[in-house]
Amino acid sequence: MSQHPRRRDLLFLFGIALLTRFLVAVLIPRPGYMDAAYYAGGALRLAQGEGFSEPFLWHYLDDPAGLPRPGFLYWMPLPALWAAPGALLFPNSFLALQLPFVLTSALLPLMAYSVAWEVIGQRRAAWWTGLLTLFSGFFFPFWTLPETFAPFALFGGGALWLAGRGDREDGVSRYVLTGALVGLAHLTRADGVVLLPVVALAPLLRSRAWSAAERLRFVVGCWALLVGGYLVVMTPWFVRNGLVAGQPLPSAGAQTLWLRDYDDLFCYGCDLSFRSYLAWGWEDILRSKLYALWTNFQHLVAEGGQIFLFPLIVVGLYQLRRQLDVTLSLIYLVLLYGIHSLAFTFPGWRGSFFHSSSALLPFLNVAAWAGLDTAVRWLARRRSGWRARQAQAVFAVAALMGAVTLSLYVSVGKLPAWQEADAVYGEIGAWLVAPDEVDGGPVVMVGNPPGFYYHARMLSVVLPSGDVATLLAAADRYGVSYVVLDQNRPAGLAQMYTSAEAVGLDLVATFDAGRVQLYRRVGVSQSGEE
Repeated sequence: MSQHPRRRDLLFLFGIALLTRFLVAVLIPRPGYMDAAYYAGGALRLAQGEGFSEPFLWHYLDDPAGLPRPGFLYWMPLPALWAAPGALLFPNSFLALQLPFVLTSALLPLMAYSVAWEVIGQRRAAWWTGLLTLFSGFFFPFWTLPETFAPFALFGGGALWLAGRGDREDGVSRYVLTGALVGLAHLTRADGVVLLPVVALAPLLRSRAWSAAERLRFVVGCWALLVGGYLVVMTPWFVRNGLVAGQPLPSAGAQTLWLRDYDDLFCYGCDLSFRSYLAWGWEDILRSKLYALWTNFQHLVAEGGQIFLFPLIVVGLYQLRRQLDVTLSLIYLVLLYGIHSLAFTFPGWRGSFFHSSSALLPFLNVAAWAGLDTAVRWLARRRSGWRARQAQAVFAVAALMGAVTLSLYVSVGKLPAWQEADAVYGEIGAWLVAPDEVDGGPVVMVGNPPGFYYHARMLSVVLPSGDVATLLAAADRYGVSYVVLDQNRPAGLAQMYTSAEAVGLDLVATFDAGRVQLYRRVGVSQSGEE
């Protein structure tokens, strides 16, 4: 097919994707969970001229000194940078924060179309893959949020695609751009660095009849370009981290290797170390790894394969095993699956694997087409009267309808909850009469500190996992004046929530028909002083 119809296809597909993403974004008036609120709050801080700082603590892993604190020492900053222009122009509009992600996510079907065209070489396969990436099942309602999904899928998937294209098109300089895309993926997610060794395999896997010396020069040159492109993007961030944290990659995230339960992420004053992890016992360690392996496999089937497409994807990956970009994506999948199951076990199955697997969608979807084509041809050979092309069209349309149905089903389940999420925080902020100045007012302990800051614009710290004594110890450390408790409270505070009383805390107000409780610390002023 000539370039002109392909450009027309891409423009038309982009228009469909842009409209679809915008319509979804309009239906999401606020951040629906902590991750989205975190980046929305970070964007607001940047727009206010406060730089990379956080007026909230959502974990205690690195023993933070106080509030506000240096930001993005656990999660990476790019989504906040992406959303900051919208926050600057329209600080009270969540839709404005989503617009850069609407645009970014609308580009993903175009990348999928292009991957399918290069791998399969058929226009209908390219269209099908692009539309399947648009209506992506469990990912569908997440794409426009000021979060890591869309940028990581674009940069991570783009890096795998460009590195793999080197097998078909010469031009070693493309590795500079590939390295830069890996850098952008790393600037989006901490585990984005995993892409670097994966794309570094591309020059090793290229099939060229070269001598050993020629191959060595080529590989070393490609690696130099890859690392150079990566460092162009990441060096400023490494320098910044060195200045505020004393090291280019802060160690807070590495402590999640030693979690024995997901709630340990919010533990105050806990010893999260290799020694404490071994003290947990090998039986529990092994059980947690096996559980993560099984749960992440289910995530892969449901989220990556939309459930019904997964068998076709398996067949298609085998059929396309000699395509370098597909091979790289499969290597990345195996590596990602292992890391988020066997290393970062609890964060992995609680969402990290889901987030990072977004970069695989174009390749999984093109594999689904290849698997569908293989299955139809296999059946056609065994059933007289079958017309393979006609049957393929019927099954392809049915699969797309299934993807659209699943996408709408997931959205209907998610969007109503997101539309009401944490709205009570605004009421609590109004009750506390938050002052207008930045970082003013009392410090509030709450289940979702980024969400509380977004709605109330007040300093906040997370409820620690533990009992009332642990809560009071953390409150003393960070000058907390008020505590918000709701149905999602830590298990150690269940008795406090049920009885609505605790030593050192007075219940002063309730919200949301009594389901949300506001406590004031006894003997502590609104400024947090005793």
